[in-house]
Amino acid sequence: MSEPPPYPQIEPTTFDLIAAGTGLAECIVAAAASASGKTVIHLDANPFYGSHYSSLSVPELTSFLISNSTPSSPPSSTSTTTDIADYSIVNLITQPVYSDVEISCFYPELMEENLRKFNLDLCGPRVLFCADKSIDLMLKSGASNYVEFKSIDASFVGDGNGKLWNVPDSRAAIFKDKSLTLMEKNQLMRFFKLVQGHLAATVGAGTSGNDGNGNGNGNDEEEGKTKISDEDLERPFVEYLSKMRLPPKIRSIILYAIAMADYDQDDMGVCQNLLKTKDGIDRLALYQSSVGRFTNASGALIYPIYGQGELPQAFSRRSAVNGCIYVSLLKETVASFSW
Repeated sequence: MSEPPPYPQIEPTTFDLIAAGTGLAECIVAAAASASGKTVIHLDANPFYGSHYSSLSVPELTSFLISNSTPSSPPSSTSTTTDIADYSIVNLITQPVYSDVEISCFYPELMEENLRKFNLDLCGPRVLFCADKSIDLMLKSGASNYVEFKSIDASFVGDGNGKLWNVPDSRAAIFKDKSLTLMEKNQLMRFFKLVQGHLAATVGAGTSGNDGNGNGNGNDEEEGKTKISDEDLERPFVEYLSKMRLPPKIRSIILYAIAMADYDQDDMGVCQNLLKTKDGIDRLALYQSSVGRFTNASGALIYPIYGQGELPQAFSRRSAVNGCIYVSLLKETVASFSW
């Protein structure tokens, strides 16, 4: 097999930023630099955008796994010096991610029929809150023009018996939910009101809580009725929920489906990542502010229609509009750096 033709000469030959790899972080940096008027060239050894943030078809995933389990041969040298300037050989192939890969297909005929119907996210499915800072970044940067999201119509939390419970994400959803008893609905509503009161008191404390000279204005007693104490804010969130006498089912909904806790919060003797109440309250605030932000999103969560790989591509397209040059399938390059 003949060698691929060499890359043509790229003009210009000098850049303010050379970005290696098209992961999400690299694409955001390249987009920011190009938007500020810097000259940017973005290089990648892969034939696709996103690096480990890509969304790939099954054949593409197979090739990716194999290529990332075989150590690549290092460049013959790390730098070379000429009479004119110092140059460095930059290897763009990252270290293998997997020590060994074994690929099996149990239903090859069925797989072959459905290859084009779905993609797989390399970094795993990660939903986004409508009010998340990453969404704000996409809107402000213009990257949102190059990606389409789908609303997560419903989310569920499982119990120890393997049963799934729907997660009510609004006042109307709570009262329509047939899986909750009247007592559970009232408990959940009272807790949400407590959280809203705490957030309102926290925001108002800096404006209406003093007269500008550090003196109170008489609202401290009213604020004390709604604001959660500093002691409770520092304790584990699961302890605070128990203190509020919320039943296990309601605690699970709040902890794992709304606050999105990643670890078992009830096993406090083992879990090293206990969520504090102040962090749990912040996550509830993010959830509540996400509901209704976009008219075409029915809940708090959204997801790129074609997978997480759309996010780095959106920032890449934004960079290209501002003059960024992209080069793929480049295993190594030679560059001279001036600091």
